[in-house]
Amino acid sequence: MISGHRRRAFNALCAIAAIAAGELFGGGASAQALDASELLGTLARVAHSTATFEETRTIAALTALIVRRGTLRYVRPDQLEMVVTAPAPERIEISGDNVTMESRSGTRRVRLTQFPAAAVWVESVRATLAGDQQALLRYFRVRVTGRIAAWTLELTPFDNELADVVNRIVITGVQDLVNRIEIDERSGDRSVMVITANDRR
Repeated sequence: MISGHRRRAFNALCAIAAIAAGELFGGGASAQALDASELLGTLARVAHSTATFEETRTIAALTALIVRRGTLRYVRPDQLEMVVTAPAPERIEISGDNVTMESRSGTRRVRLTQFPAAAVWVESVRATLAGDQQALLRYFRVRVTGRIAAWTLELTPFDNELADVVNRIVITGVQDLVNRIEIDERSGDRSVMVITANDRR
C-alpha cells in the first residue's frame, strides 16, 4: 500500500510533467499527427514552468471527493515543487535526490533512494522533461494520439514497483495548453487535475 506522502508526491510529479508538456505546441503548429519523438524533442527546450491547479481525488474507501488547489513549479534540470493552498497548506519539493514535505504537522525530509518506486517515477518524469526518450521507455509504454486541436499522452508503467501503484497516466491538451491529467491507481483510487498555465519559458 502506497503511503499518503508518496501518493501526493506521485501526483505532484505527474502534474509538473504535464505543465512542461504544455510547451509542445506553438502558435505555428500544423494539423499533422503527433508522435512521441516530436513531443519529447520539444519538451527538451523547457527551462521553467509554473501553473495553478485543482485536483479532485476519488478514494476507493471513501464516499466523499477530496478537492485540493494550489500551484506547481518546475525548474530545469531537477527541481519540482507542488504548493497546496486549500483546503490545508502543504508543500512538496524535489531537488536532486532530496524530497521535502511540509504540512501543519511539520517538515519531513527523505532521500528518493529510500523509496525505489518513487525514485523510478521521479527519474521517468525527469526523462520526459529532458526529452530523453530512451530513458522514458525504460519505465513506460508511451502512446501519443490526436492532433493540435485535441491531443493525448498516455503513459503505462511496466516497471514492476511503479506498476504496483499506478495503472496509467493520461495527459490531455488543446492547442498549446495542457488542461487535464488523470491518474488511475491499482488501489482503485483516481485523481483528475485541471491545470491553468501561468508561465512557460
